Amino acid sequence: MMKFFLKRADSGFEILDESAHLKYTVSLKTDRNKQKIIIKNLNKKPVAEILNQKLVFRYFSVRCRGHLYILVPVLKECFAFMIYGSTYRFLGDISSGRFSLIDVDKTPVMTQKKCWGKFGDGFELEIFNEEQKLFSMCCAVCAAMYISAADTKTQIAEFN
Repeated sequence: MMKFFLKRADSGFEILDESAHLKYTVSLKTDRNKQKIIIKNLNKKPVAEILNQKLVFRYFSVRCRGHLYILVPVLKECFAFMIYGSTYRFLGDISSGRFSLIDVDKTPVMTQKKCWGKFGDGFELEIFNEEQKLFSMCCAVCAAMYISAADTKTQIAEFN
């Protein structure tokens, strides 16, 4: 299991390891009805790209490790995403910042929860599947974007 922390930064988000060392940066670029979100490693090399677009409804397309996934928000009793291009599904409530990503056989892929402490306010990510580390981080960023959009105090995400 790997533990990371996702927190807001001036230009987007930062992803830290358990020792509070910066591992990835997340930058945002907004253009009309879409946002481009790029996750870069410490060498400033892009390792994943997320497009937050609005056609008829708002959705995220995630490109990492040569795969394309589509995350479509679903509103029911609790807020969650449907994922196209994967057998993974969400459990929990994304709007509260506390959820899990599990595979179809119920093996955990990642969990996320809010945390406050030496890393600042943000989210603690526990990632159980090394191969899906980047995708898990992308899901956490997408969830953080939705949480930020619901928070009227922040200017990180602009959902109209």
